[in-house]
Amino acid sequence: MNQAQRKANRRRIPRKAWALGLAVAAAAGFYAWKESPLGPGLTEGKIHKILVAAMATPTNAPGSACVNVVGVRPLPTDVYTAFLEEQDKIVQGLVKHQLITVKRVSASGDGSPPQPDEKPEDATSRMELTEKGRAYYTDGEALMGSKLLYTAKFCAPGLQVGKILNYSKPGKNPFDDNPNAVSAVKFEWRLDRATADWAADPVFYPHISGFPSQHEPDEWQTRHIMLERKDGVWGLGDRPYTIRW
Repeated sequence: MNQAQRKANRRRIPRKAWALGLAVAAAAGFYAWKESPLGPGLTEGKIHKILVAAMATPTNAPGSACVNVVGVRPLPTDVYTAFLEEQDKIVQGLVKHQLITVKRVSASGDGSPPQPDEKPEDATSRMELTEKGRAYYTDGEALMGSKLLYTAKFCAPGLQVGKILNYSKPGKNPFDDNPNAVSAVKFEWRLDRATADWAADPVFYPHISGFPSQHEPDEWQTRHIMLERKDGVWGLGDRPYTIRW
């Protein structure tokens, strides 16, 4: 074999390796796209990744991982002191962990100190979020008898996602006019006292549940949640814990 032939052979090997590398990269890219929220279908692994990412935001947690202060409009707001006194254990727990501040103010709504001639039923307090509290807070509503009341909702951090137990085939929900593909997912979840920060305080029990018991350390809660493909991307649907199926 002459020198020219040897050089030609050496050139052909890198080309084959380059082509093989390109094919592998393309296959890996296609798999990554398919398994990402941008891919069209759903798999258990893909759903798990979506839920883990979503639950990193505490306010996406199931309701039983949250505690509510009932009768409170979106914060900051004035609220009847009587409402807070009825929920004093929860309110003081949130104050203790520096999620909110509460102080008595005038019932006139001008933020001034309370007046000595105010009627007890008019007693008013000002509730505000702290910087720490913002990460765990969302406003909500609760049905108390026949009345729908505002709530201040605080959700625990550090939620863990377990197994994806089952999920419905992605498709349009036949019972509403939402044009997007959706899937109802049943998954395992639990809280960890080591990462739940303020929510691990027993003062919030039984309002916040989801911690494994000492007798069953491997215990998991289960919940259904709705995933939705909006603008080509899979994620949590609107009102994800309301399964409109």
